[in-house]
Amino acid sequence: MSDFVFRAMELHDSTQIWNLDEIRRRLDFCVKNKMNALVFHEPGIEDKIVFPAKFLGGSGEPESYYGAFLEVDHAILNHALRENLNLNRRDYMNHVIREAKEAGVEIYFENKELWFSDFILKYKKELMKDGVICPSDPFWYREFLPYKYKELFLALPDLAGIVCSIGTGEARLAISNTFACGCERCRELDPVDWYKNMIMAMYQPFHEAGRKLIIRDFIYTKEEQERFREAFNTMPDDIILSLKNTPHDFYPTFPDNPLMGHVDDHPQITEYDVNGQFFGWGAQPSAMLADIKRRLAYASEHGVTGFIARTDWEGVQDWTCFDNPNLVNLYAIAAYAENAEISEEDIYLKWLEGEDMLEEGLLPGELKKCIEKIRELMDETWPIVEKTNFVNGCLFSNDSCMHLTPDQFTFIGGTHHSLSEWDPQKKDALDMTPENVQRILADKDEALLRCEKLADRVSTSSMGLRQEAYEDLREHFEFMRWYVRGFRLTARGYCFGRYAAEVDKDAILAEDKSAGELLGQTIKEMEEYREGLLKNDFILKYPYDAQLNPERVKFYTDALKRMAADAGLKGGRC
Repeated sequence: MSDFVFRAMELHDSTQIWNLDEIRRRLDFCVKNKMNALVFHEPGIEDKIVFPAKFLGGSGEPESYYGAFLEVDHAILNHALRENLNLNRRDYMNHVIREAKEAGVEIYFENKELWFSDFILKYKKELMKDGVICPSDPFWYREFLPYKYKELFLALPDLAGIVCSIGTGEARLAISNTFACGCERCRELDPVDWYKNMIMAMYQPFHEAGRKLIIRDFIYTKEEQERFREAFNTMPDDIILSLKNTPHDFYPTFPDNPLMGHVDDHPQITEYDVNGQFFGWGAQPSAMLADIKRRLAYASEHGVTGFIARTDWEGVQDWTCFDNPNLVNLYAIAAYAENAEISEEDIYLKWLEGEDMLEEGLLPGELKKCIEKIRELMDETWPIVEKTNFVNGCLFSNDSCMHLTPDQFTFIGGTHHSLSEWDPQKKDALDMTPENVQRILADKDEALLRCEKLADRVSTSSMGLRQEAYEDLREHFEFMRWYVRGFRLTARGYCFGRYAAEVDKDAILAEDKSAGELLGQTIKEMEEYREGLLKNDFILKYPYDAQLNPERVKFYTDALKRMAADAGLKGGRC
């Protein structure tokens, strides 16, 4: 896998991107671990740099960034005052780019299109149709995108390029939002043509400036993926494709992304979430070394020549893998990209030494035992997390947080993040048959048993770690106990509640008890669990309290009570 020539670290939390000390910490890691790019992922990040002046009355032909500003400085003060701050943010970003360049690291932006400021609607009033903005108007690809990126490269002449999601519903405006616009052009528009128009509109200023245009796949269904592939393969070959390691999003239980290797001659890179938006945020540790190694090997076999490792997530502020044990995953992806045959022990040593976690003065034999113990402990984490955060491979969480209601899981795990879309054998994964319920319950029981044993092992010995490092690791495993306990209860409530409501509340389902009895027992246990959370000071620390929010537990418990009441069970109430 030494052909991974592009080795990037992605920052997805905007509080990290605009913090120079944080950027220097990341650059230090890049230098020490042979990574050569930082990707700043923030929707609309370019709008914190560009004005864009043409749409505030500028000529559209400025020779410099300041020239563009001077054409519209009065208009900015009168109509778009916040854009006045772009001058200062541009200076900060150019400084970051300069420091990164000295360290041998390129800077990329990652964004979503279409994204724009509201004054665009004054410049082009006909974009508004019946109170909504039209995404199919030729203005977007004939004027807006070509000029915006022309101005960006005037502002940041050493920016390496852009990683862009086109058409995602997370953009301010996209083809996926056309249901809101009823104009004839939107009704008749082929989505393939929309993708082509937008990508080629961006390509023009990138090609002229010699910058890299990297297009992401952010796709929910096979049908959408096929439309995207059809459009993308008509594009110039120097447009790069960035593919998540799994289709749709970063779910370790999903198959490999089937688009890899099927984009003609376009260069490909892959993306991997090392922090764990969907497997615990690192608040509960989850070492993904085996998965990372296999995913990179698959990518390499399919013509991929680089990776982006996402180290944080915009939904959790001020929390990255640099703050938790999942940092070992970042060490792993950097190490495997350089040497696919490196041992896990060597990766754990890189992590322990790189983060100054080892006790001083360890004898060689003591060091060897320390590495072996840490590897054994961490390698056991993902199997527990898989049975905690997933149900038969389906995502059983709301971005690693507890659901608010059982119905929320049915929608998110079964429909919105549907595994069966990519693995048809999973179409019955959430069926309420006695056999499937027993399988779900057994998985959650096994996760809890394995977690309790693992946390007990961590609590008995420092294993050769510095005291501060050990206490931090121990706290994460103690949190993991509470996390797995809570998810076991929510899964039991999900199964018993649905079975009582949809099948038979009086049927003997488990433990010689009926579904209705088990539902009532789970409601009581969840109330006791919530009381335990409220009495536990360390779990009320951030971000533990975000994942195991007692208010979420109450909402879920109240939803179970409503299910019990609807099923005619005693004790059903809110």
